[in-house]
Amino acid sequence: MQRIITVMFALTFMSLLTGINLFSQATGTKSEAMQINAPGSLYLLSAEIVVQQGDKGILGKTQRIKIINLGPIVNSPGVDYAPTVSADGKTLFYVSDRLGSKENNGTPSHDFWAAKKNDRLDTVFFTPYNIDTLTGLNYLNVNTELNEGAASISADRQTLYFTACDRPDGFGKCDIYKSTIEGDKWGRPVNLGANVNTDNWESQPSISPDQKRIYFVSTRKGPNSNGKPVIENMDIWYCDWDDDLEDWKPAVNLEAINTKGWEYTPFIAADNSTLFFASNSHKPNYGGLDFYFTRYDPVSDSWSKPENLGQPINTKDDEAFITLPASGDIIYFSSTRKDLPGYQGNLDLFMAFVPSFFRAVTVLTTVIDECSQEFIPAVVTVKNPVTGRVVKDSITTFKPKFEVVISNPDYGNPKDSLKYVDLEITAAHPKYGSKTVTQRVTRPDMTEDPDEVNKPADEIDVVITLGQRPTLAPEIDEAEYIAQQKINKPSMGSWRGLVMKETKTWNLYPLLNYVFFDQCSDELPERYILFDSPEQTEIFTDTTILGGTLDKYYHLLNIYGYRLRNNPDAKIVINGTNDGLTQCEKNNTKLADSRAQKIYNYLRDIWQISESRMKLELHNKQGTPKVPTSTRVDSIGVEENRRVEIWCSDWEVVKPVFDIGSVTEPQPRNMTWAMKNGIEDALVVKRRIEIKRNNEMWRTISDIGTIDEKKEWNWQSTARVYPTDEVAFTAQLVITTQTGAECTSDEVDIPVLQVTQSRLRTEGTMDTTREIYNLILFPFDSDNAGPLNERIMRDYVYSRCRPTSKIEVIGHTDVVGMYDHNMKLSTRRANSVQNGINKETKSTYNQLNSKGVGEEDPLYTNDLPEGRFYNRTVQVIVRTPLSEYED
Repeated sequence: MQRIITVMFALTFMSLLTGINLFSQATGTKSEAMQINAPGSLYLLSAEIVVQQGDKGILGKTQRIKIINLGPIVNSPGVDYAPTVSADGKTLFYVSDRLGSKENNGTPSHDFWAAKKNDRLDTVFFTPYNIDTLTGLNYLNVNTELNEGAASISADRQTLYFTACDRPDGFGKCDIYKSTIEGDKWGRPVNLGANVNTDNWESQPSISPDQKRIYFVSTRKGPNSNGKPVIENMDIWYCDWDDDLEDWKPAVNLEAINTKGWEYTPFIAADNSTLFFASNSHKPNYGGLDFYFTRYDPVSDSWSKPENLGQPINTKDDEAFITLPASGDIIYFSSTRKDLPGYQGNLDLFMAFVPSFFRAVTVLTTVIDECSQEFIPAVVTVKNPVTGRVVKDSITTFKPKFEVVISNPDYGNPKDSLKYVDLEITAAHPKYGSKTVTQRVTRPDMTEDPDEVNKPADEIDVVITLGQRPTLAPEIDEAEYIAQQKINKPSMGSWRGLVMKETKTWNLYPLLNYVFFDQCSDELPERYILFDSPEQTEIFTDTTILGGTLDKYYHLLNIYGYRLRNNPDAKIVINGTNDGLTQCEKNNTKLADSRAQKIYNYLRDIWQISESRMKLELHNKQGTPKVPTSTRVDSIGVEENRRVEIWCSDWEVVKPVFDIGSVTEPQPRNMTWAMKNGIEDALVVKRRIEIKRNNEMWRTISDIGTIDEKKEWNWQSTARVYPTDEVAFTAQLVITTQTGAECTSDEVDIPVLQVTQSRLRTEGTMDTTREIYNLILFPFDSDNAGPLNERIMRDYVYSRCRPTSKIEVIGHTDVVGMYDHNMKLSTRRANSVQNGINKETKSTYNQLNSKGVGEEDPLYTNDLPEGRFYNRTVQVIVRTPLSEYED
């Protein structure tokens, strides 16, 4: 059965693009269409026919292909055909005789046009434009008043291969040219030469992705043509590029796919092996010109049997000029079909693609406390700066997250092709304040699965922290050593930390002549150091006792034994006492005598002191001290009254222990921690400062309250020692909230510098001595120094105060008594000693400072009676340059 159809597509396309005058053949007949009704015949392509390796290209999903007419923006009432697309899929080149094409004798010629879009998947194009930019060059333009036809653009988008007819530099009716981008314009067209073009007709080029092969259609003589310029003689040919000759090799007929019918409009895909073309002679055929494809096998150097692309792309009408972007998921082609909306003329451009759907993104916002990391009810506002959309809601414990769905309209005008939107999310709370964060939401990839449309492509959790974390800052005065060093080393001027400086010392340790006992006991406490035999005393001296004041004090009986042995004329009186108040002690003279006897026996048996030199006696009938610490029932007073007193009038026995050595002291003596809670004070239950060195706890300071802003610290560890190396301090403030949660400040580091005597000598730094004299046994509640202290001042202190000396006089008390009273008493005692120094030295010193600190900054523990006695002191510190003593 014959059926008459319009072949305007074929005839117009062939005549206008080939230059063959076939317009007289306005109508004609097509070969009888094959009727293919087998199941699945509409989709002949399978997943193996893909344009890119492993791609999910359109050819593998023809069961859901959507075809649209590109409509009145791209298509015109005339003819629009021969599409070619850039590698990124955003620029469509095609041929059109629309208004704006150059005219030949008043008739629009066929020129190259281009239309752009924002995204390769968009179906909306911007207004097309004529690509000719080299006006005034006549036939050297890409577009002229003559006809320009099918084109192919290189993968790098820099070179356009196209057909031009009747040009002076042509070999035949129509030749293939190329034009290269020069800046932002197309350059002078260049004829591809005699191996590509002949005196026949060449058109419809398709350049391979690597630009090493060009496919085209020619009417030259071949296996299926006689070389005459007629439609029936069209075959597909190709030329390979010769790198050595820098020219195209002779053309080769693609005999494997050419027939005696029509094969033309070849297109080589991005995989460089799949070739699409139009034919009216290959089988099966849906009518007229159909699209086919074949694949090249490099192993066998052969092309596969052409296969029909199938419906719905192929129809009973004519389809030709197929092109695909590199992505392989879109097909552009020309057709005379009229079955789709948007029909404009006899030959329109179409787009086939797999439908895809936008997926939304869910943004979930919650608010937490910066300190405790706990949830905070707040008002959350989400603003989209692209669209101006504002969404606001409250989050509560029942709805702790604020959900906002970001859909396609949130990315603004599709023409802007925004890939993301930066949301401005604000959380506000009346007590914690407000905070705004920016959250980028990236437009998700489209989905081709309708089942996925209602599922969010992604969920983004946004956590906004309100409030502030605690802060801890060290406030450190400049160390004296640093102040000296920065004179010659200005870079040290900003150094703040702990300097442990070794200083040559003269230390005087007065001897407390009391030995204390536990309640109702006559046994010497274990803290006192006793020898087991006389032989052990042979190596003991009073100048070799290691440690400080209390270390030497616990050798009190050994010091007395040593000095009594060395001073055979000296005698002592030993008085035992009880506390006179507690039940087992009161009036217990037997206990007082027993305590004294234990001292007596130790000196007699271990130190071999003659009994004639020691006398045992009680102060009174009750057995209490002659001058008790307290006559009231208080734990501190009665504890100090349980003692043995050793009295001697020989100065060589009772004189202080004197050491010459060195001491390493901190500079500055103290530092201050500045603290801020960061959250409401009412939410704070307790605080602590954790100080570490080498990741090990050095000191935990807990007595800092909940609102105090400052806390002084003396650098010491829990064991009351100073650093002996240069490992830095690392500290942070830890806050516990009402809920039990803990939050911490950032860690702060404090450097430590050890300055030894050898370092000072190497640096040439002038060093000073440090002499410490402790005056004890002041008369009760009196600022009178007393005879023992007067002797110490006369024999040791006054002569050491030189004109270059810097002197500190510091009065201390224990914790017994009222705080204010102790502060005043310590100040009076310090002033009394200062007055004595001024009188004896006639104030010939460099500097003297005097102060009382009361029970603050105790030198020794207040938990033991001996510690409290030694805390009732005035400390005289004399610092003198070593040069004063070089003689």
